Amino acid sequence: MQYLIRTLTDSTGHEFREVIKARDNETFTVVEAKSKEEVRQLYRQIRARNGINKFSKGLENIHKAMQRKDSE
Repeated sequence: MQYLIRTLTDSTGHEFREVIKARDNETFTVVEAKSKEEVRQLYRQIRARNGINKFSKGLENIHKAMQRKDSE
C-alpha cells in the first residue's frame, strides 16, 4: 500500500502534515521539475521505462518456461 505524506510549513513556521492513502487503482509518483511540461515529459519517460521493464520481464519468463519445457 502506498501513502503520500504531505507537509506544509505556514508563514509562522508551523508544520502541518497530511497522510493520504492511495486507493487500489491509484499510485503516487514524485518528481522534481521546473515546470508542469517538464513533469509531463519525465512522467512519460518513467512510464515508458516501466513498460519496457515489464515487457522484458515477460519475455524472460517466457524464455524460462520454454527452457523448462525443453528439459522435460
